[in-house]
Order: sequence, then structure tokens, then C-alpha cells
Amino acid sequence: MINFRYHVVSILAVFLALAIGTVMGASFVGRGVIDRLNERITSVRKNADGVRAEKETLQGQVDNLSSYRDETAALTVARSLTGLRVNLVAERGVDGGVVDAQATLLRQGAATVPGVIWLEDSWKLDSADAVANLRTATGLTPRDRVTLRAAAAQLLGKRLGEAPAALVLPNPTTAAPTEDLLTKLVAAKFISLAGVAGSPTPVAADFVASASRVLELGGPGHAVPADVIPTVAAGVFSGGTPAVVGQAFKKSDATPDRGSWVDAIAGQASIRNHVSTVDDVESVEGRVGATLALAELSLGTVGNYGVDRERAVPAKLGTVPSAK
Repeated sequence: MINFRYHVVSILAVFLALAIGTVMGASFVGRGVIDRLNERITSVRKNADGVRAEKETLQGQVDNLSSYRDETAALTVARSLTGLRVNLVAERGVDGGVVDAQATLLRQGAATVPGVIWLEDSWKLDSADAVANLRTATGLTPRDRVTLRAAAAQLLGKRLGEAPAALVLPNPTTAAPTEDLLTKLVAAKFISLAGVAGSPTPVAADFVASASRVLELGGPGHAVPADVIPTVAAGVFSGGTPAVVGQAFKKSDATPDRGSWVDAIAGQASIRNHVSTVDDVESVEGRVGATLALAELSLGTVGNYGVDRERAVPAKLGTVPSAK
């Protein structure tokens, strides 16, 4: 019969076996093996310290290069947009800090940037009210929502690419001005006009097409349907104004690889040879690329630039000291 004394003896036997095993193991391994193990531990520790020191050195070099890049960005684009106005358009969802930084760099390139036109998520047309509001704002009548959205985005692009009739009246004393499309789209909550990089809130009349370029900022995973940005760009070009589309990339599991969104735009037949694209405006390099791409449009040249492209910035930098 198993009793308390049996359990005590069993426990003592286990501890005795452990003690004997430890002594015998130490005797079997020997001091030499232990010394070699200690030497290896010391060697690994020294290697780890060396790798850590090398990492700190490399990080310092990266920090210095980043600082140099940031401090020379303004010099790189200086005077490249002299005499030009850039009408800035951004999807709701693009980081506001990226938009401000891009506007600042455009101004450092001597461009006039009146503000930013934010494209709101109403472009999804996911309610009957949104559809009705867009029809009222634009005067368009298509029943199909995708067709309606495309037609409205085209109108918005043309408004930014050509002088609107509302701003050029044949006889101001007798003719009543027509309400600007931008004002109507603001009232319908499809766009918002906002100041950028510290500037005051603009009005619709500030976004004129004279001596202008259009820069659109968007990317995967934002609130605006993917067909809006390229359709606006097509409208801008049809109105006679050059445009650049810049991707502000957000890394997440829900977004596709970096190239797919901007490649889909660059590959569209209606804008392929007329609109430049830049895939990394979330970085300083991308914002420099977007600014120089806008300047390069003065040469009648377009391209696809960024970290996943053949070139990060336009090749004809030496021929673009000042845009005409």
C-alpha cells in the first residue's frame, strides 16, 4: 500500500539521482570543454558588440545623408516653377503633412499654390442623396453611377485645365455670373477647399488655369474610388493644362504593392503620353521628383518617376533651370 513514507523516499531518490547526474556529467564533460564553451561565448559577445557598433556608425551615416537631402531639396527645385501656378488636388486620406510638405516645396520652386482641393469620399456615390447632389452640382444626367462619376470627374479636371466661363463674362454690367463648378461641388460635399502649408483658405476663383499646372496626390487604400484621379487628370489635359499624378504610398496589409496603383494610371490610353507620374511623394525624394516633373512639362516631356522606376527624377534637369 502506498503511504506518505513511500512519497518521501521517492522524492529523495529523485533529488539524489539529479545530484549524482550533475556530478558525473561535470566529470565527464571535463574542464577543457567548459573552457572552450566559455571562449565561444566570449567570441560571440565580441562579434555582437562589433555588429552593434557598425550599425550605429551606419545609422549615423544614414542620418547625415537624410539631413543633407532634406536641407538641399529647396536648392534642387529653386526657380524651376517660376511664374507658374500649381493647382493642388489631393484625395481625402492622403497624409496632410505630406500635402503641406509638397506645397512648401512647390513654393520653394517659385510656384504659386493657392491651396488644396480635397476630394471627399462622397465620390463613392454610395447613397441616392450623393447621386442626386452630384447631378445637381454638375448638371449631368447619367443614371449609371460609374458613368456619372467619370463624367463629373472629367468636368472637374476641365475646370482646372481651362478658364471657366464663370470667370470670363462678356459684359459684366449686364450678365449675371454663373456659379463656379468648384463652388457647387463644395456645396454638394464632393470637394473641400483648404489652405495649405500655412496659407489662408482659398476660394474657387483662386484656382485659375492661366499659366498653371495641376498636381494630383492620391494612392491605394484611400476613401476616393480609384477611377477619380486619372479621370480628373484626363479632364485637365483635355482643357489644355499639363498635369502630374503623385502617389502617396501607405504601407499596410490592405494595400497592393507600390507600383500597381500608379502603374494603372500611367498605363491608361487617354493620359499615357500626356501626364507624368511619381510613385513616392510620401518621401522627400518623391516630392522633389513631382516638383521637377511639373517643371519638365514645360518641355513637352512626360515620364514615370520614383523608387520603382528607371529614374527617380526627370533626366533633363540641366535644361529646366526656369520654367516658361
